[in-house]
Amino acid sequence: MRKFWIGIDVSKKTLDAALLGENGNVLAQKQVCNSEKSLKKLYGQWAKSFGFSKQECLVCLEPTGHYSNVPVLTCLDMEVGAWLVHPNNVLKSNGTTRGKDDKVDALRIAIYARRYDDKARLVAGDFRRTLRLKQMITERKNLVKRKASLDGKLKDTARYCNEEDRVNCTRRAQAELALLKKHIKELDKVIKEVIKADPQLYEQYKLLLSVGGVGNVLSAHLLATTEGFTRYNTPKELACHTGVVPFQYTSGTSIKGKTRVSKQARKSLKTIVHMAALSVIRLKGELRDYYLRKVAQGKNKMSVLNAVRNKIIHRVCAVIARGTPYVGSKTMKIA
Repeated sequence: MRKFWIGIDVSKKTLDAALLGENGNVLAQKQVCNSEKSLKKLYGQWAKSFGFSKQECLVCLEPTGHYSNVPVLTCLDMEVGAWLVHPNNVLKSNGTTRGKDDKVDALRIAIYARRYDDKARLVAGDFRRTLRLKQMITERKNLVKRKASLDGKLKDTARYCNEEDRVNCTRRAQAELALLKKHIKELDKVIKEVIKADPQLYEQYKLLLSVGGVGNVLSAHLLATTEGFTRYNTPKELACHTGVVPFQYTSGTSIKGKTRVSKQARKSLKTIVHMAALSVIRLKGELRDYYLRKVAQGKNKMSVLNAVRNKIIHRVCAVIARGTPYVGSKTMKIA
């Protein structure tokens, strides 16, 4: 049973930490460098001063990209329970708040950890297994954004610049585009090598590719997001995280909003699932037949397409849970 809770507010260079006792009293607060050495030293001092063991303590923090990797990995090394909690959950649990202060935020995170300790989802070793994959995917995502920006620049150049400027700008942009495409191709190769290096991830990767519409990019994103399908217990949880589950918006008899998907979603993953759905309805198969049948019945095209996205997520979870390829669609060749 846990009796101590540490809330950490993560920034680029520092970690603001707050320690709560069993009765919710604030025992200590301190700011240290965002480094493994500093965090281990702080934890050792507090454990000795207040006399708690690893099993009695929970470290809670918000995911802040690669800045939170150091404290999470440090907790895994020390075998201390670590909980990555969504910032919105902490924010809404505190009611009306004003101002912004790292020291106060650390205390709020600790209070949240103590209050909802029974709902804690501890970071497991799979976080370390998929960390490099996440980093490669993030880098690829940034390159794709830059490529899209350059594509837009080329179109604007053709519309608004004079002939001489258009030629020079186009030449420079095309040279940079070619380099970006090369880097993206290299990253795709590295991502595949990272997956192949882990036998479990590679088996899951091959299973995912058996689902119609699921390609290399979506497979890698799913493995990274779910940490090898260990983070979400049901297909609906993953579908909610992706943002493809419709929810009702009603209240009494006066408010009857349309049923729609929530804006709280992993938008990068949702975009790739959307592209997968667009591709699969263009190919002969069950999902194309489903899409055409529902549209012919008068259903909204976007609603039907969202149902296709939802089906892809459920099929992905099914092949992983079953451990066998999807037999209703043609299996893609593994490169």
